[in-house]
Amino acid sequence: MKKFLACVFILAVFTGVVFYIGWTQFRVKPDTIGIVISKTNGVDDKPVQNGEFAWHWQFLLPTNATLKTFHIKPVNVQKTVSGTLPSGKAYAAVYGADGLFDYSFTFDISLTVSPEAVVELMKLNKITDDSDLSVYLEGAAGTLAQHAVSYILSRAEGNSSFRIESLRREELLRGIQIYKDFPEIDVSVFSIQSSKLPDYNMYRKISNMQPDELNPSNRIDAEKTEPAAEQAEMPEVL
Repeated sequence: MKKFLACVFILAVFTGVVFYIGWTQFRVKPDTIGIVISKTNGVDDKPVQNGEFAWHWQFLLPTNATLKTFHIKPVNVQKTVSGTLPSGKAYAAVYGADGLFDYSFTFDISLTVSPEAVVELMKLNKITDDSDLSVYLEGAAGTLAQHAVSYILSRAEGNSSFRIESLRREELLRGIQIYKDFPEIDVSVFSIQSSKLPDYNMYRKISNMQPDELNPSNRIDAEKTEPAAEQAEMPEVL
C-alpha cells in the first residue's frame, strides 16, 4: 500500500511539474499577449492571452521554446507632412510671394493591432519583439500620413472649391486605402489638427506662362514701366 501511495505521489508530482512547465498563461500580464516560438513548430498560431488557459508541450523540451510578450495598447503619434509643389519655389519667386505653393498638414493618429495580427506580423518577419511592434506602428502612421496628404492635394488640385473642413474621416481613410496597405492595423483616431493648402489657382496660372514670362527680372521691369506708361496717357490736370 505504501509503495502504491508513493507511486501515486511521484506520478502526481511529475504530472504537476509537466503541467507547470507547459503552462504559459501565468507568464502573460494584463494588457499584454504572448506568442510561443519553438524550434519544432515555429510561431504558434494562437496567441497566449491573460485570463485564457494556455498550455504548450513545446516547453517540455529544454531550450526548444520561448514566449515573447507584446503590449496590446494604442500607439498615439502626431505626424506632420510638409513640402512644396513641383517648381513651387521658382513659381513663388515669379509671383513674389514665398510659401505660396507650400503645403503642411499635421495629423493626430492612434493605431493598434489585434493579438492575431501580431502573430501574423511575426510570421511575416515584420516584427521580432515588442519594441519592433511600436516602431512598425509608428512607421505605418507616417506612411498613412503621407498617403493622406497625397489624397488631399489631389482633391484640392482638381476642385478649386475644395475645403479641407468638409473632408470626413471615413472618406479620408477610404481615399488612402489603409486596409490595402495595412490590413492588420486598426485606426481608432485619424484627425487633421492643422493644414495649409497651396494656391492651386495661381500655380496653374504661372505654370501656363511662357518661359520668358517666368523670368523674375522681366516681371519686375514690366511692373516698373507699366505705371509710367499709364501716367503718360493721362491728361494733365491743372
